[in-house]
Amino acid sequence: MSNKNNAVPGFQKKLVPLAIAGLSSIGAVHAPQTFAQESALVMEEVVVSARRRNESLQEVPQAVSAISSDEMLISGISDLSDLQSQAPGLTVYPARATSSTVTAYIRGVGQSDPLWGVEPGVGIYVDDVYLARPQGALLEMLDVERVEILRGPQGTLYGRNTIGGAIKYVSRPIGDETEVSVQAALGSYNQRDLKVAVSTPLAQNLYASLALGSFERDGFGENRLTGAEVSNKQLYAGRAAIEWRPSDQWSVNLAHDAVYDRSAVPGAQRMVVNGIESFFSGAAPLPVSEHRYDVDNGFSNQSNDTDNSGTALTVSWEGEGNWGFKSITARRQGEFNQAIDFDLGPHPIADVDGVQTDKQLSQEFQWQYGGDKLDGVFGLYLLDATAGGMVRNRFGLPTALVAPGLETIIGPTIAIYGASGGEVETSAAALFGDLSYSLTDTTSLSLGARFNREEKRADVLNQNMADEDFTIPNGQVSADFTESESWTDFSPRVGIDHQLTETTLLYASYSEGFKSGGFNIRANTVQVPDSRKPYKPERVVSYEVGAKADISDTLRVNAAAFYSDYEDIQLSIFTGVDTTGDGNTDSFFGDFTNAGAGVIRGLELEYQWLPSEFFTLSGNATWLDAYYKEYLSGGVNVADEQVFTNTPELTYTLNGDFSFPISDVGTLDARLSYSYRDDVYPTTDLSDLVFQEGYGLWNAALVFTPDAQSWRLALEGRNLTDEAYRNTGYDLRGSGFPIVSGFYGDPRVWALRLNVDL
Repeated sequence: MSNKNNAVPGFQKKLVPLAIAGLSSIGAVHAPQTFAQESALVMEEVVVSARRRNESLQEVPQAVSAISSDEMLISGISDLSDLQSQAPGLTVYPARATSSTVTAYIRGVGQSDPLWGVEPGVGIYVDDVYLARPQGALLEMLDVERVEILRGPQGTLYGRNTIGGAIKYVSRPIGDETEVSVQAALGSYNQRDLKVAVSTPLAQNLYASLALGSFERDGFGENRLTGAEVSNKQLYAGRAAIEWRPSDQWSVNLAHDAVYDRSAVPGAQRMVVNGIESFFSGAAPLPVSEHRYDVDNGFSNQSNDTDNSGTALTVSWEGEGNWGFKSITARRQGEFNQAIDFDLGPHPIADVDGVQTDKQLSQEFQWQYGGDKLDGVFGLYLLDATAGGMVRNRFGLPTALVAPGLETIIGPTIAIYGASGGEVETSAAALFGDLSYSLTDTTSLSLGARFNREEKRADVLNQNMADEDFTIPNGQVSADFTESESWTDFSPRVGIDHQLTETTLLYASYSEGFKSGGFNIRANTVQVPDSRKPYKPERVVSYEVGAKADISDTLRVNAAAFYSDYEDIQLSIFTGVDTTGDGNTDSFFGDFTNAGAGVIRGLELEYQWLPSEFFTLSGNATWLDAYYKEYLSGGVNVADEQVFTNTPELTYTLNGDFSFPISDVGTLDARLSYSYRDDVYPTTDLSDLVFQEGYGLWNAALVFTPDAQSWRLALEGRNLTDEAYRNTGYDLRGSGFPIVSGFYGDPRVWALRLNVDL
C-alpha cells in the first residue's frame, strides 16, 4: 500500500459547499455552489488528524467523524452538545443542574456523574490537550476549524483514559497573512452572540491570533418565587496564541484559553407532589409543574458559576526525513460554584451547594514516523492533577413522635446540615504507540499498545454540622479517611485493513480500553462501610469491522459494526441513609460503585448522496444493543432488571440540502434536518418518570452567500415543533424523599447569524 501520509502533503483545507456541508462528517462533494467553483460533481478529500497525523478520512481504518466549521454553520452547531445528531453513537448534553458541565457517551460508554476525581469515559481534547474534568468542557465553537469524533477505545493513540472514544476540538491554525472575522447573532429569547477572531504576523517568523466570544440569552423560564431567570445563558470565552516559526521545520506555539460562565441555574420540571412541603407551610403542597423550565426555588444560593482556563506550550519539529516530534506542556485550572434546589420548591427540604476546584499539569512527548511502508506515532504522557472541594447539604424533614398507646404522628420539622469535603490527587504515566505497516500495496497491519500506571490519593471528611453556616461540627462524622491506591494496565490494539478497490477500504480491529478507578468523595462509611473502599477500574474489549466506500462519484457510504465486552462498570446511585439513628431515612448520599459487566454491540452508518448539483441527501444511523451480564445489588445478580443509561437503541439523522444559485447575486443554500432518538433512561435508578420516550427534532437553516463570498447571512431554526424532551433528571424517591425533577433540552429557538470576513 502506498504511504497514506504522502497522499495529502501540504494539504490546504478547502471550503466545503454549504449546500452539501452535511457531508463533512464522512467527506464532502465538490459542486458549483457557495464555496466551490468546480463544474463537476467530485467527492472532496477530507483530512483529519485522528491518528495524530494528517491523512484522508476515507483511508483511516477506524470509525471517525469530522465536522467542519462550514458544517457547523448550516447545522446551527454552537457548542459540543449540538454535535449529538451529526455523529453516530454520540450522546452529549449539559450535566443535570448545570449549564457548561458536559455529559458525554459514545457507544454506551461515558460518565453520568461529574464528581471530582472521577475520570470521564469519553476523552475531550482541545488541540491535543486532554481535559481531565467535565466541568466547563461543554465548549463553544470559538475559532474552530473542525471537531473530530473517534469511536471506541483510543488509548494507543492518546495515552489517557479514552475508553469510550474521543472528541477532539481543533482550533483554526494561524495563517501567514492578516485575517479578521466577525460573527454576530440575534435570536429568540433575546439571544445576543458576538465572536471576533484576528490572526496576523507580528514580526518575521512571529505570528499571533486572538479570538473572543460573548454568548448571552434570556432564560427559558423563571423562578416564580423570586422572578429571577432560569436556563439563561451568560458565557464569555477567549483564546490567544502566539507562534514562532524559526524555520520550515520548527514551530513553537503558546496558547491560552479561558471560559467564564455566569448563567443562572437551569430550570426543571417538578414531576411529583412533595407532601413534606405541608409541614413547613400548613398549606397544600405545590402541584406537579406544567412548565418544563419554571421553578419555585426558595434556596437563597442560586449560583451556577464556572471559571475554566488553560495554557499550553507546543513545540513541533518536522524533519526532512521521516521523523517528526512534538512536545505538549499544558496547565489547566478551574473553579466551579454551583447550587441545586433538589425539591424545586420554596422550603429548605433538599438544598445543596458547593465549590469545586481543579488543577492539572500534563506533559506529552510524541514522536511521529512516516515512511514508504511504516507510519505511526508513539510517546510518553504524564499527568499530575488535583481536584477537590466542599459540598454543603441542607435537609429539612418532619420528625416522627410516638406516645404510649398512640399511633405515630408527624411532629415539627428539623434541619439537618451535612458537609462532604475532600481532595483527590491523581498521578498518571503512560507509554503509548500505534503503528501501521504496509504488508502489500493494498493491505496494512496496525499494532498499538498502551502501558499505564496510575495512582490516586483521597482525603475525605464528611460530617454533620450544627449550624446553617457550616462552621460548627455537631460530632456526627459519616466518613473520615485518607486512602491511596494504584493501578497498572496494558491495553493492546491490533487491526488490519485492505484497499479492496481504489475507493473501497475494508478494516477489522481488536482493541482494549481502560478507565482508572478511584474513591467516592461522598462516602458514608457509617451506614455503608464499603463506600470507603476504592472502586475498581473499568475495562472494555472491543471488536470492530467496517467499510468506507465511494460507490460512485456522488455516493459515499461508511459503515461499522462492533461488539464490546464491558467490565466493572462504574455507576453513581443515590442511597438513602439514617444519620440520626432513629430508624428513619433522613438523608441521602451518592454511592459510587462498580455495577458488574455488560455487552454493547452495534451498527453505525454514515452516508451522502448527491443526485444533482442542487440537492444533497446525507445523514447517519446507529443501532445499539446494550445489556448487563452481571449487576450485583446486595450480593444478588439483578442484571435482568437493569438497563444501560444514555444508550438509545436506535438513532438516526436525515439531512436534505438544497442550493439555489441567484444569477449575478450569490447563492441561497437551505437545509432541512430530522433527527430521531429512541427510548432512553438518562439515570441509573431507571426512573419511570425521568425516562424519555423516543422523540424526533426538526431543524432548518437558510444561508445566503454573495458572489464575493466576503460575508454570509444565515437564518436557523431548531426544534421547530417545540418538542419537550428530557435530557436527564433526579429521582430521589428511593432514598426516602418525594422528589423527582426533569431537565429538558432547548425549546423552539431561532437565530439570524451574520459572518463577515475582512
